[in-house]
Amino acid sequence: MEKLSTQYIRAQVLFWSAYLILNLLFMRLWGAHLTPFLIGMFFGLSVVLGLISHGFRYLYKTYAKNRSLLNISLHLIWLIPVAALLAQIIVSGSMFLMAEFTPKIMSGAQPVSTGGLLGFTINYCILIGLWCTIYLLRAEFQKRRNSEIAHWQLQAQLKENELQFLRSQINSHFLFNAINNLRAMVREDAERTRTGLTDLSILLRGLLQNDGQQLVTLRDELEWVRGYLALEALQFEDRLQFTINVDETLLTAKLPPMILQTLVENAIKHGIAARRAGGALQIDIARVNDESWQIKVQNPPAEFQTSHQGNKIGVRNARERLQLAFGEKAYLDLVIGTDIVTAKVEMPL
Repeated sequence: MEKLSTQYIRAQVLFWSAYLILNLLFMRLWGAHLTPFLIGMFFGLSVVLGLISHGFRYLYKTYAKNRSLLNISLHLIWLIPVAALLAQIIVSGSMFLMAEFTPKIMSGAQPVSTGGLLGFTINYCILIGLWCTIYLLRAEFQKRRNSEIAHWQLQAQLKENELQFLRSQINSHFLFNAINNLRAMVREDAERTRTGLTDLSILLRGLLQNDGQQLVTLRDELEWVRGYLALEALQFEDRLQFTINVDETLLTAKLPPMILQTLVENAIKHGIAARRAGGALQIDIARVNDESWQIKVQNPPAEFQTSHQGNKIGVRNARERLQLAFGEKAYLDLVIGTDIVTAKVEMPL
């Protein structure tokens, strides 16, 4: 059985208590003497109507919660008069029994005419209808609010699932490249390969510890990138030089995981690796203003323009993850010039 909320109980007591007080006030204004019998009669009436309204709530919760508002209203058209008639029967029956068994209490009471009974019944219809209207409006508002909350929770879950998929895609891509680089070195230099495996294990441990997080700190991202560059340096040797300039106040800034690593990997794969002499990679991380900051990765272009084509999975993946995390507040630009290639990401603080 559903537990009644404190808010519902309070609303019921306030509504029918107000009805009782108004009845007694009007009777007093009309010159009637408020005898214990009269007060008791109106109190009993308020209790009866309160129980009937509670019955309507039970019907709504049991049979009509998932029905349309129009369907519920059509049923109320006949249910409310039946309920009002029931209330009138209970009140009239109670007065008849009191007249039979306690005639002294009823000695001053006047018989109610047929018109009076009809007027009371119409009055009950209005009261029960008013209560049903208030309750339905509140219930429908709550239903719509719950539906909206459920909708946005579902959207958030879908967003989280999409982020997880994109992240697993980029992580597997990175792992595949790192293992291939180490495999290429294993016969040439076993010592360097062991060093590379150590760097890779440290890097993977950090990634696993942060698995499932939508955002990570720049400090963690830089640690992964330095590990990745150490692995790449084993393969490229003197063909790869890199510089990292960071505003230290941004180390706690948040960004989607592997964003910087994706840009660095793209710069090496499509720029430095496509040059016989290699080249220098520069990473600059600074504030744009009080509300945003940026990451800029620059590298020399490939010797042949076709080397820049690729399938662009990494950049597209990074753009999608930025949009999922920050919406229109973040963007990624990739400019391929004749002398330098610049990838720039701007994100909100």
